[in-house]
Amino acid sequence: MRAKILSLLVVLLLLLSTFSTAFAQPEPFCGDLDEADCALIQNAEAAMMDLTSYRSLATYNATVAGLPGLPVDEIVVDLEADAVFSLDESALEAMQELAMVESQEDVAMLMEESPEVFVAFYDGVNFDMSLSAMGNAEVVDLLSQQSGLDVPESLSIGLIMVDGVLYADLTELKPLIPELAGVEGWIGIELVKLIAAAVEQGVFAQAAQQMSPEAMTENMEMSGIDPASVGALLGVQAALANPEAFEQFLSIARVDDAEINGEQAAVFVTSFDIAAFISSPEFVDMVKMLAASGALGDDAPTEADIEQGLQMVGLMGPMLFQGLKAQNTLAVGLDSNYVLATGSLFSWDLGSLLQMAAMSGALPADMMPTGAAAIIEFSTEVTNSDFDADLTIEEPAGAQVIPAEIMMSN
Repeated sequence: MRAKILSLLVVLLLLLSTFSTAFAQPEPFCGDLDEADCALIQNAEAAMMDLTSYRSLATYNATVAGLPGLPVDEIVVDLEADAVFSLDESALEAMQELAMVESQEDVAMLMEESPEVFVAFYDGVNFDMSLSAMGNAEVVDLLSQQSGLDVPESLSIGLIMVDGVLYADLTELKPLIPELAGVEGWIGIELVKLIAAAVEQGVFAQAAQQMSPEAMTENMEMSGIDPASVGALLGVQAALANPEAFEQFLSIARVDDAEINGEQAAVFVTSFDIAAFISSPEFVDMVKMLAASGALGDDAPTEADIEQGLQMVGLMGPMLFQGLKAQNTLAVGLDSNYVLATGSLFSWDLGSLLQMAAMSGALPADMMPTGAAAIIEFSTEVTNSDFDADLTIEEPAGAQVIPAEIMMSN
């Protein structure tokens, strides 16, 4: 019961964090931007945190193609989330407090000392969301063969949150999940009551304690990991949790303005220099800590192997990373001063890398892809509109609500 509540909470937080107003960064990265452009970004993100209603359309794409050993030539998966949100004063206050969370220690402290923030957030936010997923014919056929089910090329799920009750329309999932065979129409769970009960029973406090370095160390050592490895893993975790450590590899620039939903917007692109990061002392130290922790397995490279390997990466970097992009996009309305759109892109054209591997003999010639271009790409786009509009979100008619007491008893 407790694990299910926390899992559901995590899933919802991850979903909601996709949308720009859910969790803005307390200090936006400005790099070498001039003061006016930096202020434009800061003021826009601050304005988004005060919105009482808005609409967001988020799209996700994952493409993997032309890789040796891939069961199909190309895998393409598209997801879309179209949602309207309405937040009351308590939800806004809770959201602003959640936005200040910067590290795992902050999360643990909030869960232990102020778990009512989570209750207030979900109690004060209403939304109406439609989720849809689509895959290309090759991946759908592969999933159908492996599962023995008739996997559709597309499916949709409806989610509505009203007055602390989360409703879901899972009709299109029924052919894939036998347990849903008897479910008809919308079903609801009293989410806020479940979260409040979890808080009262100390679930959040217990989870926070398990997130402490001491608890993590104890759990790892009980799993047979030696103390030195535990320290190395915690060191890597601490390094990854410090965003300022990565700012030296970031650059931001204002590119050409664009028109979004009928409004002119200033567009900013932040790029991450992966080649510089991989050749940096910070990356070397991180790899060494991972190797020392045992996380890389029994055949983990030695320090000498790591140093030699990174020297080779430095020499061949231009060839290895010439097709690699990692960047975020932010568009700010010049009239409304709201964030009109955000996006992210990780794209790696692996053609040169595979050719080099084939020439060196590391990749057998018969494994070289002959179809689609070799690429790995993940992208997201979120557009926002209807800021502070008069949006009405209602519970679905005829929905069956499962009382919190029944869920807790199960």
